[in-house]
Amino acid sequence: MVAFPTDTVWGVLALMEDEAACKRIYEVKGRPEDKPLQVLVADLESALELVDLGPLEGKFLRLAEAFWPGGLTVVVPGKAIPPWISKDGSVGLRMPDHALLRELLRRVGGHAAATSLNKSGEPPVRTEAEARTFAVDFVFPGEAGGLASSVVDLRTGEVLREGAIPKEALLAHLR
Repeated sequence: MVAFPTDTVWGVLALMEDEAACKRIYEVKGRPEDKPLQVLVADLESALELVDLGPLEGKFLRLAEAFWPGGLTVVVPGKAIPPWISKDGSVGLRMPDHALLRELLRRVGGHAAATSLNKSGEPPVRTEAEARTFAVDFVFPGEAGGLASSVVDLRTGEVLREGAIPKEALLAHLR
């Protein structure tokens, strides 16, 4: 389990397939077990390996082309997503605009489970010094970009959180 700065906020990352490491994320954050983790991807191919888009494929690709890499998390039907990531089989995917992080993701198979680094319900960590106060195995040095990612549930077409990308910009790509 590692802490890292992204183009949005500081995050914590673990191999998606490693149940124990993912459960540590929940423990370190005090995160409710029914709240899913997101999955960061290195590239579009890695994202497409994890999803079962069906009729949502066109909208997904439009959003990805417009806002990835960047501050957008897209919730879609997943394919073989472990239950410690998501209880309902869906998955929130994000491709960070952070070259070192994407290279790390490539080296571990193209994807990893992640979420913001903070205690559940508290603001995200803003500095490397704050990140070092968490019980993680390694802290990558650096600075985070600022705003949390915007979240779109493509299954419903709903913007769940306005963050780094304005809601109006997202809705324009969902029509």
